[in-house]
Amino acid sequence: MDIGVITPSNSTEGSETKDIISAIRKSGNTPVPINIQNIVVKIGRGGVVPHCLSEFTKESRIDLDCAVFRHIGIINDYEQFGQRIWAVRSMEMNGMRTVNNILSWVRASDKLGTLMELSAHGIRVPQTMSGESFFSGYAAVKEFGSAVVKPLRSGKGLGVFKVDDPDVAMHIFSYFTNLSKPIYVQKYLDKVGGGDYRVVVVGGGVIGAEYRKGTGWKSNVAQGAKARAVKPSAELSELAIKAAEAMGLDYAGVDIAETKGGYFVLETNPTVAWAAFKKTTGINPAEHIVRHAIRRSRL
Repeated sequence: MDIGVITPSNSTEGSETKDIISAIRKSGNTPVPINIQNIVVKIGRGGVVPHCLSEFTKESRIDLDCAVFRHIGIINDYEQFGQRIWAVRSMEMNGMRTVNNILSWVRASDKLGTLMELSAHGIRVPQTMSGESFFSGYAAVKEFGSAVVKPLRSGKGLGVFKVDDPDVAMHIFSYFTNLSKPIYVQKYLDKVGGGDYRVVVVGGGVIGAEYRKGTGWKSNVAQGAKARAVKPSAELSELAIKAAEAMGLDYAGVDIAETKGGYFVLETNPTVAWAAFKKTTGINPAEHIVRHAIRRSRL
């Protein structure tokens, strides 16, 4: 079986993508790298037909049973964003099973969309305010006391900061408004032990978990936090699985904080980076993801 690996250009050298390609070969199947920038969508009498541009004007129809989707790459324009989303969707419309499917990925890669969906499914998330008014942001920080400000689309804890003074926050939010950026404010959680959990879910089951703690308030390994493998409790596992299912994700890194008031889901990462997780736990998510993709293609 040929199994696609959908990534943007120059990302096939990433450790996670290498793991996926290796896992596909190990399963006895053939990996087919697909550069998302080279997908050509043709619409006509044959319906919606995806092609892949290989060199200059040479194109070939994409005809695969399944593919592992990683991410769409760096986006510089809204129309470019739309092109890449619908390019992957065109392959799904032709019967290809993608893991994760593109529409679930879009929703889960946006922090506001994630928390809205999780909350609608009765999953506890931090108190959050999102809008375009710096007055609303000011009021939220004043209400929350200590707050965390995040970009709607980011990873590795980049661009995330903590603020305790609403008047200081007002200057920050005014700057955001001038850049036409939304204002996303979250109540700061006082986490038990000062860290949080990353629980990796694949195909409706937990394959492993780690507890991460930084020297400061951030728990991102990319920001210097240290991780240790843990055996998740039944409650923690159930919550992670429920969160991934609520988002429609085949695989995800679910970030969960424990407070004196219980667990809160922070994020469901659809493009989970697992290099550090693999080193800490000895578990390679790629092997589980590929097996799940093969199972899905046979449904």
